[in-house]
Amino acid sequence: MSTARYLGVSGLAERLGVTRHAVDKWLKRYPADSAHPFPAPDVEIDGGTPGWLPARLPEIEQWRAGMPGRGAGGGRPPAPKVDPEMKDWERELLDGGPSESA
Repeated sequence: MSTARYLGVSGLAERLGVTRHAVDKWLKRYPADSAHPFPAPDVEIDGGTPGWLPARLPEIEQWRAGMPGRGAGGGRPPAPKVDPEMKDWERELLDGGPSESA
């Protein structure tokens, strides 16, 4: 009988070139009921330690390639651009107060 080999969070992180912390975050942020669920582990050891078959690495890499990009979902909008030709009083309106040079 041969022993089955699985990749744990650390092994998966190493193969993907990321930190263990990144894989842990993916597991928490992308549960089975999310819009982009992380591939479910093939085994759980002692009621919580996940393991994936090494053959599933391409599936996990494909999942990672389909992740939303950085900044997806919004975030703080950029500050308005200030026209260098603006008058001081126009800049004050945008900034919310008198300029430092006044």
